[in-house]
Amino acid sequence: MPFALAKPCPCARSDRRAGAVARGFTLVELLVVIAIIGVLVALLLPAVQAAREAARRSQCLNNLKQIGLSMQNYHGVFNRFPWGAVNHEGSMWSYYTMPYMEEQTIQSLVTLGARNGELTDDGLNWAYPGPYTREEVSKKLGNKNLIACETQAWVYQCPSAAFPAGGQYDTSQDNYVVMQRQPCSYIGNASGLVLNQNGPEVEPRNRHDKMKALDGVLFGKSEVAIKDILDGTSNTLLVGEAAHDTATVDRLGGVKEHSFGNRKDHWYFGSDDIDTNESHDLSEAVGSTAVPMNFQDQVDAGTVCAVAPAPDCQKLQLAFGSVHPGGMNMVKCDGAAQYMSEDVDLVVWRDLGTRASQLYVKD
Repeated sequence: MPFALAKPCPCARSDRRAGAVARGFTLVELLVVIAIIGVLVALLLPAVQAAREAARRSQCLNNLKQIGLSMQNYHGVFNRFPWGAVNHEGSMWSYYTMPYMEEQTIQSLVTLGARNGELTDDGLNWAYPGPYTREEVSKKLGNKNLIACETQAWVYQCPSAAFPAGGQYDTSQDNYVVMQRQPCSYIGNASGLVLNQNGPEVEPRNRHDKMKALDGVLFGKSEVAIKDILDGTSNTLLVGEAAHDTATVDRLGGVKEHSFGNRKDHWYFGSDDIDTNESHDLSEAVGSTAVPMNFQDQVDAGTVCAVAPAPDCQKLQLAFGSVHPGGMNMVKCDGAAQYMSEDVDLVVWRDLGTRASQLYVKD
């Protein structure tokens, strides 16, 4: 007989299959893996957030560097730094440097209330007597200032501030409105001594010309040149961050602002509250290092400004500060931009705002 290979017994194959164990994740193992991933993500997120904040802070510092360069260019042309703000006219330092910031298109929209040295009434052209459309404000030349106020200029806004893209509804002391006004993150240095923009130390004989002849660099119709900065341009603040109170403006923006100013609001180019005859809120454009840095973190805005003339409410409006942790960005009069810690000595911080400490500071 021919030789035949023996076939394996089917029963043996079935036995081996029956003895095999299928491998996979158990529920416990799956939960352990998920927990480990969760821990890793929790450890990674703060690092990612810190990296993002570092990038935003660097962009903010670059904004101030550009502002500092524009100020230097302005000084090179006019032999002085620009006016910090102009009572009755409403313009701010940022308006005058726009040609050196490549913002001529926005500047071309603006009509000022002073022509040939004479102040004129353009119908309160930084705001409008009620809700409006673009068509309405475009009919009169002066009202085009509203369009400039509603145009986003990224270089004046710190990325960390997270301002609403559509701007904010703002009502002035004259009960006029800007419906989509763009906030600003930066204010000029008016003083190292002033704690109240309405106080006797800043009140000249003409009560309608607030914050004039101060010890800083940018104040009411200031005309400070580098030669006037006796402390040295590298020791004197020019422009720094200020924490615009977005939440309070959202809450109170539809309400007429108090004549003393009852909210920490900062804007660029111009303002109806600087133009108004009732009062001049120059804190929208300038501040004082007499107030500790990041004062907005030390007080509750709703509480201290429940009574607008209250000292802490006035200090709040003049305070420099930022939403960056632990300090703020600034640019000095020599054009150097840097980050400064909020732990800076208060005397050093005060003197940084005074252009000639030996003349103005008596201690």
